[in-house]
Amino acid sequence: MKKILLHHLLSALFVSVLVLTLAFILRPVAPFSRPVSDELKALQQLNLNPQDAFQYQLYHEMARTLAGPDSVRYFELWRQLVSEAGSERLLEQKQYQQRLAYRKPFVSLLWMYVKFVFVFLIVMAATYYGVQTLGLYFFVRRQQMRPPDFYRLFFLLRQWLIRSNGKLLTDALRVLIRIGARAMFFFLFFAPAYVVAYSLKSDFTSQSILFLIVLGVLTNGLLITYATKFYHFLLNESQKGYVRTAIVKNLNNDYRFKGKNGIALHQIFALKKQFRGHVLQHIYMNSAFQYVATFKEQAAFVISSLVIIEMALNIHGHLSYELLQQLLYRNFDQALYMVLGLYLLVKATEIFTDFLVFNKRQRFEKE
Repeated sequence: MKKILLHHLLSALFVSVLVLTLAFILRPVAPFSRPVSDELKALQQLNLNPQDAFQYQLYHEMARTLAGPDSVRYFELWRQLVSEAGSERLLEQKQYQQRLAYRKPFVSLLWMYVKFVFVFLIVMAATYYGVQTLGLYFFVRRQQMRPPDFYRLFFLLRQWLIRSNGKLLTDALRVLIRIGARAMFFFLFFAPAYVVAYSLKSDFTSQSILFLIVLGVLTNGLLITYATKFYHFLLNESQKGYVRTAIVKNLNNDYRFKGKNGIALHQIFALKKQFRGHVLQHIYMNSAFQYVATFKEQAAFVISSLVIIEMALNIHGHLSYELLQQLLYRNFDQALYMVLGLYLLVKATEIFTDFLVFNKRQRFEKE
């Protein structure tokens, strides 16, 4: 574990030094105001145009004629006049003024980053629960060997046409409603966040954190993607030899929701999932261990999803919107600070994931 931690810390240090160096190079430098000598002030009062070639030649000829060997000092005065004029033009440029005006204090950027980390942690926790709950539900339904709803709907309609029984039609309508609801849920899970967001609201403020969390969990395919991955972990684990051996040794293998020894729905939806005396307990524990290792890629998925949501919805006062604004006004140093913060968040998640995997592996080896 020490070698893994050292590797993470060295990579974080290298990237941090590189990004901070680039930020220092790209920072906007305000024109340096030097003390103006009396001679330069007198020259400025003449309202000369430093860009005018005729005035430049006339000034140089006068300096050579009148000052003689001391003309070098007057040439330096003209160079200072050109420099001061350039600084004034730079300050008068609207783009440069906007660039300075839209810069944020470091404390403000830090507060936005703290809010982003807070939202990220809640989305990760909610996704962890949702992934395992949906994956377990899909797995249990599959183990029940129930026919798909489309087959059941076709069967009920066929029987209704034969018998003309009203109860069969009612059951068919219930199945159809269930199919429609499931289709709506899957549409929500796979839909882009901005489509769902603008279907429900028209404006978004910095107080829309709860709405942002809901979008981060349910949309952009995040939840359903990792729920499907966890479902396949369960499926692969259920086909291993130790599971078949446990079933042969008469360990409970009843997956019915209403069975005496079956799986209750509250067990699937519980925060701490326990299936004592059931073969699913061992399948779940081993699959959960495999799922923990996916936190690294999931963290990158969640961060990119939140960045896209905040940018697409133009939520003011949030980190991703501010990142877009600083790129727009070419404050690349502040944009690099924010990118570095996101990188360090991913790196912290990787360290945490490796720590969890190491601890769980140590526990399994002891058992």
